[in-house]
Amino acid sequence: MNVVKNIKICILFLFLVSPALSEKYAGEFLYLGVGARPLALGGAYTTVEGDVFLSYYNPAGLSSLKGYQAAFMHSETFGSLLNHDYIAVAKGQFNGVAAFTFYRLGGGGILITEEYLGEFRVKKEASHADYVFGFSYGRKQSSRVDWGLSAKLIYRKIIDSSAWGIGLDAGMLYHFGDGVIAAIVVKDLTGTVLSYSYDNKETINPTAKFGLGLSRRLGEFKGMFLIDADVRFEERENSAQFYQGWVSADTHLGFELSFKDVIAARVGSDIGHLTTGVGIKFSRFRVDLALLDHSDLDTSYRGSLIVEW
Repeated sequence: MNVVKNIKICILFLFLVSPALSEKYAGEFLYLGVGARPLALGGAYTTVEGDVFLSYYNPAGLSSLKGYQAAFMHSETFGSLLNHDYIAVAKGQFNGVAAFTFYRLGGGGILITEEYLGEFRVKKEASHADYVFGFSYGRKQSSRVDWGLSAKLIYRKIIDSSAWGIGLDAGMLYHFGDGVIAAIVVKDLTGTVLSYSYDNKETINPTAKFGLGLSRRLGEFKGMFLIDADVRFEERENSAQFYQGWVSADTHLGFELSFKDVIAARVGSDIGHLTTGVGIKFSRFRVDLALLDHSDLDTSYRGSLIVEW
């Protein structure tokens, strides 16, 4: 009953702080996902535990991380026009687990034109970049409840303008037992305001993420089924999978089958797009690869590395 009450309070708070008429899509650069394993699972990762990539998906899951862990991801898409990087380091700290993260999305190829003798010509080529510096903390509250927070500092550079913003994410895990875990995450909890150098502002509205995970072991094999839903309040009827009025939802599904916790095969659905991947763990290293399919965009690949010590 206390869990249901807490979830209701989180949802009510989200409705209170979410401005119905604020800017849509202001935070799209934050929603691309990180880590080849999470991406191969369709982005359904809020109920996974003990992985430093959870500083992005659900900081509550950091609480199960043992020792030190570092993660690296780099990808280039659209002919290297868009570069995506993520670095995270986590360790036990303050009776929980703390993580420091760096996220970058950027590239060049923006052509700036000017009119010359009645025609337009290229004046220069510009670049853009989004940087996010983060600090996350996860802690076990009890045998069933874990919670976590992530604070992030955002810096945007677009051609000749720039913007700064500060945001907060919060997450919770509840262990029902027998391999069943539920999650609730609220990203940009109070609305993240981006203040631009030309006196303009954009608000990244809160997003509620609900997750459910089921895992089973059969001998040396382990199967894991994951489902997440992103709920937004921005009237996204033209881009969301499901919507009703100003409320919309997108789904993420993932399945992983691993052997001896060493090698794994994965398949998922990211808002209806097929994702697949594999992973292998040896010594203190885990290498993961993901293949992301999209009917309207190029098929893309992601690779990431986790180091434990």
